[in-house]
Amino acid sequence: MKSKSVRVVGLLFSGLWAFALVCPAAAAADTWPKTNKGVWPTGIFAKENLAKPRPKAPWDMTGTWTMKNQPETGGFNFIPLPKFKPEAQKIYNDYLKATEEGKAYRDDTAHCWPYGMPRWLTRVWPIQFMQYPTGIVAVQGLFNSVRQIYLDGRGHMDPDILEPTYNGDSVARFEGDTLVIDTIGFTAKRHWITHGITLSDQLHIIEHIKMARDHQSFTDEITMIDPVNWEGEWKNTKTYLAINQVDVVESACLPDLDDNIVGAFDENQSK
Repeated sequence: MKSKSVRVVGLLFSGLWAFALVCPAAAAADTWPKTNKGVWPTGIFAKENLAKPRPKAPWDMTGTWTMKNQPETGGFNFIPLPKFKPEAQKIYNDYLKATEEGKAYRDDTAHCWPYGMPRWLTRVWPIQFMQYPTGIVAVQGLFNSVRQIYLDGRGHMDPDILEPTYNGDSVARFEGDTLVIDTIGFTAKRHWITHGITLSDQLHIIEHIKMARDHQSFTDEITMIDPVNWEGEWKNTKTYLAINQVDVVESACLPDLDDNIVGAFDENQSK
């Protein structure tokens, strides 16, 4: 006969397993290392960090890549759409109405507010990735937006010192031959999933990246969770092609770039 302690442990394990099945993203998030409270992690280029023994990565994504425009997955957007919460649905309906009337709706990026993640992934400009044993530094060709992806085993930044940003706080690890990137810590200020689709500071993005055998393409399965704005997980997969004959060059968003766009931004509609 099982002891009481064994039965309790068994029930606890069963409960945790059931939670993982119901909410796999939340369960996965709990498996990332915890960063010591109030402590800044060691830089990815610190000699002592680079010198730490660690397994060799199964592949290296260093290079220049461009997203393949696939209409079946939404092209430069994310389709199919999730089930929006009422307030998010209202904002999206307002956007659709404005579009039908030929008006711009909260087009913050036309006034140089950052695209940020996840739109960082889906612009027509190329992205350059530079992979090191401790992290990946990636530069989006559009306005040279930089994304740091930490591969040195750290957890997410302590919330007390984490500064919310447009690209978020990304930690990553290889699970077999798949690169898993977990990103939180977003600012919601004038930040959009795409036109008319808002996000909150609770946005959580999980990416599963698989490299092709010939290293000429990779796929990125993107899972987005935002309990404030939509139900459940919003999944989409994008494919990227190697274009190493192209460089990412200097690009800046200046206030006068879109002066010729009539009605690009309505201050009364800003967040």
